[in-house]
Amino acid sequence: MKSSEQLIKIIHSLVPAEKKIKIMNVCGSHEHTIAFSGIRSILPANLEIIPGPGCPVCVCSESDIINAINLSNNPDVILVTYGDMLRVPTRQGSIRADGTSYKMITSPMEAISIAKKNPEKSVVFFSIGFETTTAPTAAILQMGLPDNLFILSSHKLTPVIMELLVKDTTIAIDGFIAPGHVSAIVGANAWKVFPEKYGIPIVVAGFEAENLLMGLIEILSQLRDGLARAGNVYKQVVRPEGNAHAQGIINKFFKVADINWRGIGHVPESGLQLRDEYARHNANVEFNLQPIKEEKIPGCICGNIILGKAYPSACGLFKTQCSPRTPQGPCMVSMEGACNIWYRTSSE
Repeated sequence: MKSSEQLIKIIHSLVPAEKKIKIMNVCGSHEHTIAFSGIRSILPANLEIIPGPGCPVCVCSESDIINAINLSNNPDVILVTYGDMLRVPTRQGSIRADGTSYKMITSPMEAISIAKKNPEKSVVFFSIGFETTTAPTAAILQMGLPDNLFILSSHKLTPVIMELLVKDTTIAIDGFIAPGHVSAIVGANAWKVFPEKYGIPIVVAGFEAENLLMGLIEILSQLRDGLARAGNVYKQVVRPEGNAHAQGIINKFFKVADINWRGIGHVPESGLQLRDEYARHNANVEFNLQPIKEEKIPGCICGNIILGKAYPSACGLFKTQCSPRTPQGPCMVSMEGACNIWYRTSSE
């Protein structure tokens, strides 16, 4: 295997001096590696690596979060969700600051345990994320839920939102680094739509700096040769067909739905909701939850950051009013949020 220094030299040799190239890393964990390893500082000046909408906390709709806050204030309900979701700000506050009855969990299995220990309460699992976290939620449905456990689904589909980005000519993406964790579920073949339909190279990469550099080399080599294909430099984890078992249980319990992405808006067929036959455990049905119109946070540009149209440092709130301790927008909350990562790594 080549050293990092050798990989960097190859990257420099592949980037033509007269052309600007823009590659999007969709995954928040990739952005974490890129920022903390200082990759951007050693790349050619005309090679731009932009973060995308790969932070599940950042794109969770404000409507779902406000509904979760309201549920936690219902005396008959215990809301359970992942730690980052507790701090995400909305115009109605956050679950942690403005909710009453809630618990942090690290695994869907804990939701089952809490429901069994509190049979007199309705336990609502506010389940968020991309295909990676949808699979464990589907797994507990496969096991069978207690009668008092309900799912508030805010799951989203990564390939769909990436297609939306491709169609936005103001972003002008030349290539994608596909998310490694999601790819382990959906498979490397799931990304073939980008080279085949749009002529854009895409490569699945892992989370070590060297593996990401190898992914960049694969994309740049394709661009140099006028090619576009779906590559995979993370073959030790990601198979072409993905995880068939995980895909099967996701498709068994969830159906594709039109949903809202925070900072992006309404995106048809980009999310997952429980199938009608499992409505008995659907929190939206059980509690008659209604969509709530999203409102932008004054001064916050999380929407543009998620779309790859701006860097966190371009926001007037960044490192002034907005910090990990006092987040004004969702991108500052999670360790996978671009603003949080840039706050911890930038010297600006």
